[in-house]
Amino acid sequence: SSGINAEYGIGKSGANVGNQFFNGYFREHVLAKEPHYQLAGLDQLDAKSYAQLLIELISRATIVDHSSDPCDQHFISQGEEILVLYYYQRDSRESKQALAIAGCLNLWNVDKVRGMFNGVLRTHFRGNQLLIVGSMTKYGKQFMPKDVKPFRIAKYKDEIDSEQ
Repeated sequence: SSGINAEYGIGKSGANVGNQFFNGYFREHVLAKEPHYQLAGLDQLDAKSYAQLLIELISRATIVDHSSDPCDQHFISQGEEILVLYYYQRDSRESKQALAIAGCLNLWNVDKVRGMFNGVLRTHFRGNQLLIVGSMTKYGKQFMPKDVKPFRIAKYKDEIDSEQ
């Protein structure tokens, strides 16, 4: 899940971060302020368990309205549901549409989707658990109803149409 800010994914060394910055920044932005905090669900972080968790979540999820625009500010309302949306893929490794949807939802706007697992992005959005699933992934093939047309964001639509 992308419940932790991307800043916590940077390392102490690299082109943009030095040791002094790293130590100063994270001293002021402590993730766990409780001294004896126990992390829960760590047993679900291996690939096999996480894949099974995704299957359980997607099978119970409510499918968002695929006739609406994911770039509309009212696309998903506040709630506490498990939601799934499907994005268009040419093949199971392609993620341009997932990146475009993440940008529309203001999750991030960098050039790479973070937190993707086998073509599925699991995040939280407006209180809901949101699963963004590729149409050509094993999850999309298994769970996406035949009458659901996967999302195709206009930014990439012309590129997609020219390939067909």
